[in-house]
Order: sequence, then C-alpha cells, then structure tokens
Amino acid sequence: MHGLIFAELKKFVGAKFGENTWEKLLENAGLKNNLYLASNVYPDQEILKLVTTACEMTGLTPNAALEAFGEFIAPDLVEQYKFLINPQWKLLDFLANTEETIHKIVRFHAGVTPPKLVTQRISDDTLTISYNSSRRMCALLKGIVKGAAAYYKEPASVLESQCMLHGDAECVVTVRVQSAAVRPGTTLPRADAVARH
Repeated sequence: MHGLIFAELKKFVGAKFGENTWEKLLENAGLKNNLYLASNVYPDQEILKLVTTACEMTGLTPNAALEAFGEFIAPDLVEQYKFLINPQWKLLDFLANTEETIHKIVRFHAGVTPPKLVTQRISDDTLTISYNSSRRMCALLKGIVKGAAAYYKEPASVLESQCMLHGDAECVVTVRVQSAAVRPGTTLPRADAVARH
C-alpha cells in the first residue's frame, strides 16, 4: 500500500479522534514506533491491521471507518494529483479519468497497486464504476467518491449494486449527480410564470 494512504490515515485519526490517538492506535495494532512516509510502500497487512484496530477502539464497522476515511482524504488526493487533472472536468469527468490519469501514474511506483477501475458513462449525469481489488476496500472507494463530490460541489448519490464482500466478482457503484434543477434548496419557476415568458 502506498505510504500516502498511511500518511492520510494519520491525519484522519488525528482530526477525528485527537492528535494522541495515532500513537495509541499504532501501539494497539502492534506497530508501535512505525514511521510511514508518503513516498514509500508498505505491506497491505499493516493498513488492514490499523483499520481493524481502529474499529475495535471506536466501535465503528470496517465499512463505516473506510467510507469516512475515503471522504476525508478525497480533497487531499485531488490536490495531490491536480497537475494531472483537467481544470474543466466536473465530478463525473474526474471519476471517468481516474484510472487512465492518476492510477496510471501511481503504478509507476514500484510495488504500488491501486485498484482497477472500469467506468462507463450511462448518461450526462450518471456513471458506473466497476472496482476490482484483492483488498476488497470498496467502502473506501465509495467514501472517496462522496468526498470528491463535496470537493467539486456537486451533490451525488452513490449506490452499490454488486459487492465483492457479498460474493460478487467485482463491486459496481453507480454515481448520479443531482441536476441543478432538483438540488435541495433550488426553487423551480412556477409553471404559470414560465408560460408567461
């Protein structure tokens, strides 16, 4: 696992549970005094151990913890790889191009294996993401999508129709951006007012 994820996890734990919690988490996970550098690569087992231990300490389920973490790190990830991102992209453009831009570059780092994402644009406001990874951290993906939606200021629904954790061959997530016409707080013009124009 890329050290950037460990570095972001440390930030997440500190922000959500207090600065001293990270050291306690490392100790409880049997990883006391481990130092994680964003530029290095570390065993997947260590991130899994940290997530499992964090759940034991907080009472969160693994999926809830990973999703919350994904929402937290999404803005940092977008900023980290901003040089690869077309400034004209909106949320669905960003998601549709993640595999061929960000993941393609990340894979140049020896030992870094981000999940394989296959996207399909269903319509102007809808896209599906097929996720396949031996880590089976689809909850992290859903959190990142939600965090990216917040970053792009585009409210979106995220629905999972298939999941590796339930025996499916891959996870399939549908992302639908709410159009401006139906976003909460948006007032539509009255029909009679429209008719007068």
